[in-house]
Amino acid sequence: LNMSGLSAIITTYPRSGMATIDDYEATYKTLITCVAARVPVVLWGPPGQGKTSVIKAIAADQKRHLEVILASIREPQDFAGLPMLTNGVATLMPPDWAKRLAEVDNGILFTDEVNTAPPSVQAALLRVCLDKVVGDCELGDDTSVIAAANPPEQAADGWDLAPPLANRFCHLNWDLPAEVVRDGIAGNWVTYTIPTPSQKVIDESIIAERAVLAGFLSTRPDLTTVLPKSAVEQGRAFPTPRSWESVAKLSGWITACGLDSGVRRIAVLGCVGPGAAAEYMTYRENTDLPNPEDIIANPKKFTIPTRMDKVYVVGASLMAVLRNRNTVERWNAVGEVLEIIASSGHPDLAVTFARDWIRIRPEGVTPDKKLLRALIPLLTEAKMI
Repeated sequence: LNMSGLSAIITTYPRSGMATIDDYEATYKTLITCVAARVPVVLWGPPGQGKTSVIKAIAADQKRHLEVILASIREPQDFAGLPMLTNGVATLMPPDWAKRLAEVDNGILFTDEVNTAPPSVQAALLRVCLDKVVGDCELGDDTSVIAAANPPEQAADGWDLAPPLANRFCHLNWDLPAEVVRDGIAGNWVTYTIPTPSQKVIDESIIAERAVLAGFLSTRPDLTTVLPKSAVEQGRAFPTPRSWESVAKLSGWITACGLDSGVRRIAVLGCVGPGAAAEYMTYRENTDLPNPEDIIANPKKFTIPTRMDKVYVVGASLMAVLRNRNTVERWNAVGEVLEIIASSGHPDLAVTFARDWIRIRPEGVTPDKKLLRALIPLLTEAKMI
């Protein structure tokens, strides 16, 4: 059977329920974003879906050193380090692959078949995935961690991921569409790239995302931590402060890169699971808020939102951008906004943000008692000034 004939068969008889090319593109870009943001990511998919191949392609495209580790045949000491006694001091010696990663910049660690590793090996992987430490060897913050797993029912002696390990990853479903397989067999495997924004743009986008996320969790504190009941669900994405932190980081990167909402939905879903992701995305898409820099530039024109959660997001955004660049003029402008919040029926929120505002006061600056008529008494009563 020649290549054109096989391509025709794949096109004519696609697998039912297979992902579309748009799904694949969005998932691929989410994967690249996780790699760029250094958020640990795990690819879930049946055998033979090219998970290893795509990681090798990404590493080659980005010219980054790649170490591929088959977790199913490793022992706990391969990740926790081998105890050795040197001059009377016990140390945990790392394996060669960890030393190679530690010696390069921007390395990638890919642990394949991670859910076929027994619980003891998964436990040893905890520090590797989050802290990027193997034994007494630090891999470096610039190392990206990627894993791949087959669903337990399709894996050889597969296990569900332990909740502490699962909660360290962004979980992506990996399935090759018929079009991708067709073109790949014909010699043209499709790949995608994302823009490379400046660090300033990335930092500002993450700051803005944190403010929106803080507003959401202020309205839904019950979603801060939700541990699923079944073992299968515990081995996938679920909400915790750690996974919400990943949401803020990834969504900030997605904004900075100018990627579409489909990528953001996959990233949020991969971090906190379907229920929490749906609620956060709905909240985020319906929260129309002004740019905090515009508010600081013209504080007197600020109109306070009618909803308290939006007021919270505005205050959090203002304090975030002020901490990022604090000058006397910007500090005073934020004080004017806090005055508006305090005098508009939200004194508790004003005091909440004023604690941080007072703490970062530029040296030699005193709050204006004439301008801050509602805020100053509140700060005095709270013994902040």
